[in-house]
Amino acid sequence: MPRKSVHIITPHFVPEVTAAAHRMEAAANALSSAYKVNVFALAERGSSVKEHTVKCNEHLSIHYLPVKSYAKSNFFVRAYFEWVYAMKLIRKSNSIHADLAIITIPFMFLLPVAAMFCKAKIKVADIRDIVWDYLSASTPIKRLVKQRLMAWMHRSLTKFNAVAVTNEVEKKWLLLNTTLKEDKLFVIPNGISMEKFSRLSELEYAPHPQKFTITYIGNIGTSQHFYTLINSVKEMRDVRLVLVGSGNEWSNIKNYLSTNSIQNVFLHEKKKWIRTLPFYQSSNLLFASLKEDFDTAIPSKLYEYLSTGLPVLYLGKGAAAAFLKTFSNTFVVGIYEEKYLERVIWNVMRLAPVRSGKNMLTIKKNFIREKLSNRYVEIAARLLNSKEISNVFIEDILLSTEQ
Repeated sequence: MPRKSVHIITPHFVPEVTAAAHRMEAAANALSSAYKVNVFALAERGSSVKEHTVKCNEHLSIHYLPVKSYAKSNFFVRAYFEWVYAMKLIRKSNSIHADLAIITIPFMFLLPVAAMFCKAKIKVADIRDIVWDYLSASTPIKRLVKQRLMAWMHRSLTKFNAVAVTNEVEKKWLLLNTTLKEDKLFVIPNGISMEKFSRLSELEYAPHPQKFTITYIGNIGTSQHFYTLINSVKEMRDVRLVLVGSGNEWSNIKNYLSTNSIQNVFLHEKKKWIRTLPFYQSSNLLFASLKEDFDTAIPSKLYEYLSTGLPVLYLGKGAAAAFLKTFSNTFVVGIYEEKYLERVIWNVMRLAPVRSGKNMLTIKKNFIREKLSNRYVEIAARLLNSKEISNVFIEDILLSTEQ
């Protein structure tokens, strides 16, 4: 019996180093164990494409589309290019037959384009972030644009046979704000690869001998509370803050540190993942935060943090805060006052918490990306074979395809 064909249509895929790219890579590998999989992905902006089609194994091929460099900071420019490249991805995918297509964002306009033009018999929307809810509504025009876009996205979602989200808060948000029914919604959490988990959990940690070191590794953008943290620690002589990453706020933070002669905050540009390990090794406390506009999101970086066993300080509310409260060795702060945050940091220093083996075991048991990706196989099996997910087992699928 020939294998059925599954397409993954995504703006982000390896070799791009993002959570979305790694999530889809794991999904593609898992699905290729049971189906013929074609991935249609955008190359990194402004980079050349050496090979437009890469065959990863007998049942998995990656088709790359080159992307011009453009300014993502301007919403209307970004929206235009998202629409253009969404159309190109769908046209490319339509050139090969598919029984089922998985369309993933945060490329927002890919959803309505796929809903209208994708020829796959069955369509699954994979929502990593509810990005249209994050749009600014600070002016009447922006509020009108956001309302129209939200309505358009929600109508588009009704055209999909299933919708996958990363956490229960996103699921509840969609149930409350759209006409989607619960039986169409599935939760596939973000996670961490087994390779990264092993490296982080097995590192020999040696914090700075004199300075209590707080470390942030990730995107440095406007969605985080960096200035609250910086102003909280700038007078703490026994504390050093290390920020590692890139983003639209990096230059502003650099100028802020220079203008205010802040000596105990160190800003580093984005590093390859393997080069972030020394920063983890020398840390006493890991920092993360999200502003209220992003309260449905659980950053994938948190799974990385928890894999170290180190204590985690989170400034914010919402899904990520609730998630971290289920772990030990976490300090969740929902008050955005610099003096209050300073007192919390002093308290963590006094407590001197050791690494949490329990946190590492929980991540290993529940949030390894390779295991989580089998959920895509289960959803595909249900939609293509009319089976209930509870009765679908990966081993059964593999056996049936080998017969």
